[in-house]
Amino acid sequence: MRLQILTGALALSGSAAAFSDSWPLVMFSTSQFSDAPSSNQLQTRSQALEQVKDLLTSCPTDNYVLIAQEGANAADIRRPNAKSNLHQAIARKEIQGKFIVPEVIGESIDADAIQDYIQTACYEQAKKVEPHFTLIKAEDDKEATKQWTSNEKWMKDSYTVLFVGTPSTKAKTASTSKKASGSEKTIYESEFIEPLHMDLKRDVSEGSKAGNNTRDTRGLFEKYQFFTPGIFMALITAIVLFSILGVGLRALASLEVSYGAFEKDMGPAAQKKQQ
Repeated sequence: MRLQILTGALALSGSAAAFSDSWPLVMFSTSQFSDAPSSNQLQTRSQALEQVKDLLTSCPTDNYVLIAQEGANAADIRRPNAKSNLHQAIARKEIQGKFIVPEVIGESIDADAIQDYIQTACYEQAKKVEPHFTLIKAEDDKEATKQWTSNEKWMKDSYTVLFVGTPSTKAKTASTSKKASGSEKTIYESEFIEPLHMDLKRDVSEGSKAGNNTRDTRGLFEKYQFFTPGIFMALITAIVLFSILGVGLRALASLEVSYGAFEKDMGPAAQKKQQ
């Protein structure tokens, strides 16, 4: 009955095509989960990881087993005969809590980060635990069964198992190739052999000289083009003429003539001359 429930839960997303970079997440425990997790069959990595941490924050059991199987996906788990070790483990009578997400989009979870989170959460509950992590290769089914069997020694009394799939090497390669081809398409290559740069035609010599702090040794008329030699000569001539005019006016003003020079002489000598 439990096996049928698991198969039915994983088959809800069978009508939709599986994502190439998706992976399943199955967590089951001998302890009943306090909060009912979301039943969304398709979640992002952050959504699924947040719910896993919420379920583990109370440190519900004494033993923790983390299993990552390379290349596992929802399509493989939905088949009753596939991943029989997982089906048998989750169908045990002592299992009380289950959390299943058939398809998680994104990279697989970080096993080291999950182990550190479990240890921290259990430490706050005054428990000392040591999570066990196992990576199962996709190529060898016999080795996968052997590794599942080796983990069963931790699946006794009080335990929680977190099973995740990892995107296969082929899927990673295909995803990388698509990203590379997409980036190549966005690259624009100019067809001009010698592109014309208008800013190179500007006369920036004056600007470069202005920005230079060295002494400017150019002549007066070269530096100030508006101060032409003609204007300069006219100004010099005007200054000389005004200087001469000023000297003449000052000399004229300095002449003094007595009033007696303009009066008639009425003395005896003058009268004799008139006679």
